[in-house]
Amino acid sequence: MSTSTTHDKLCNILILLSFLDYLAVSLVYPQLGIRMRELGASQFISGLISSSYGAIQLLSATAHGVICDRYGRRISLLLCLVFITVSYLTLSVTVSFVGILIIRSILGLFKHTQSTFKIIGGISFLEHRGVRLSVNQTVLVVLAFMVGPFCAAYFFEPEKSFVYGCWTCGAIFVVTLPIAFFFVHETLPAERNKPDKSSESQPQSSILQRFKKYSSLQDILIYRFCAAASVIILRYFVPLYTQHYFGFNAKHASYMTSFFGFSGIVCSSVAGYVAWVVPDKLKLTRYLSLLLIFSIASTLFSTSISTFLVTQFILSFATQNLRIMVDSLILAAASDTDRGEVFGLGASIIGLCRVGGPVVAGTLAEVHMMLPLLCSVLLAAVGSVVLFRSNRKVKQG
Repeated sequence: MSTSTTHDKLCNILILLSFLDYLAVSLVYPQLGIRMRELGASQFISGLISSSYGAIQLLSATAHGVICDRYGRRISLLLCLVFITVSYLTLSVTVSFVGILIIRSILGLFKHTQSTFKIIGGISFLEHRGVRLSVNQTVLVVLAFMVGPFCAAYFFEPEKSFVYGCWTCGAIFVVTLPIAFFFVHETLPAERNKPDKSSESQPQSSILQRFKKYSSLQDILIYRFCAAASVIILRYFVPLYTQHYFGFNAKHASYMTSFFGFSGIVCSSVAGYVAWVVPDKLKLTRYLSLLLIFSIASTLFSTSISTFLVTQFILSFATQNLRIMVDSLILAAASDTDRGEVFGLGASIIGLCRVGGPVVAGTLAEVHMMLPLLCSVLLAAVGSVVLFRSNRKVKQG
């Protein structure tokens, strides 16, 4: 078998594993907030437990990368899959806040499957194959989050939807284990197994230090923080908002997540056309930032389910296109040698938002149900001001 054929086979396996991973998680994630409310958790406790996952992810991501580089990507992937499988099956029978917190922490420590897929894909393939894998993962996340919650809402009884979702999630990960074991081969070169003493001698720089290092990108990175925090707070709060005002239950929440997935696929498919209509990346990002503010603010005045869905579709259009355009701005501004570190810094910024977003949303909701939405609008507005004050010159094309 030729090297090219082997690479293509591995790429297809990684794409399949990526889809199954997203599909499994999508059966549980939309119902987690409602499950904790059913157990009697306050808004603050619910947000705190949700944030524990992001906090540990933020702290363990670097360590996971080091393990991949020293001991192998394949063994790291298999280890993650084993712990994830056990964690989700255990979550189905957990009825205490402490138990859920422990399981969420374990998942935060080992749920690095998607990054491991990208590490394997980036090392194994030529550049265009790595891009192919990345693009397919972007499409798969919205497809899986459309199919998974819809199936959960349609086939599972509302009273046991969370338990059945955890069982099905665990079963899917049981299936992924033998696929990864038999069809994913090690891609770490033998000489890379030795520790890099030169890199060990240099202390790991903090996010703030790296942010200061790339002063020319600070406006884009500040906007990424504001936009990500705004959307994460809103997305976390939407199930609680719809439950309070529209009487949604876990089944409705799953349908809602499927709607987000469907709108994500539609909006992603027209992203290229939007960029063609407005070729100026910075100008287009500014327009989209205003659309983001409008879509979040419109949620405040949604008095019916139909108007709420319209505002969420507009929000999806804005967020999907903003994600692509912000990445494009970073790509245009960063040098060839610094792109990896800059994109890593952007991922760390989003990680910080995932940690703080649920806590902020839960705390504000304890004071008043509409405060998380107001905070989301404010963050989006601050980010938009930063963009409009930016005078950077962007390479087109």
